[in-house]
Amino acid sequence: MYSASSSQPAKFALKETSPVLGGGRNIGGRVIRADKPASTYDLVEPMQFLFVRVVKARDLPTKDLSGSLDPYVEVRIGNYKGITRHFEKNQNPEWNAVFAFSKERMQSSVLEVVVMDKDLVKDDFAGIVRFDLNEVPTRVPPDSPLAPEWYRLEDKKAKKKGN
Repeated sequence: MYSASSSQPAKFALKETSPVLGGGRNIGGRVIRADKPASTYDLVEPMQFLFVRVVKARDLPTKDLSGSLDPYVEVRIGNYKGITRHFEKNQNPEWNAVFAFSKERMQSSVLEVVVMDKDLVKDDFAGIVRFDLNEVPTRVPPDSPLAPEWYRLEDKKAKKKGN
């Protein structure tokens, strides 16, 4: 048995359907739910992410004997880590890198932004900024992102330095 419009068997031929997805009524191709108005997010399970943008740094401390710094940034939450590219001999780098961390997979309540100096043998610590995630404000689309702010780096002894 073949459909009239193709040479394929009828059970494999293209059929037009309009199923009811997620409950509710199908009116004009849209599903209208009885309990709440229809939304573009009805068929998508909402997920929350923390977006971290590393923009730039200025006046970073030098680490090498030559008085230079090859900086890059590690953004860490628990076991998850994002790394920017490194710049050679630059104390005022501009990364403009964005990292996204899934809220449901976060294993820590502390975000660490660590500036490192890339070396051939072992990379050196240049400074760190820590954020308590419980104090980070929640933004809901379509709100704009938070305004960028300058933060002072801390050294290993928690002494503030650089920006």
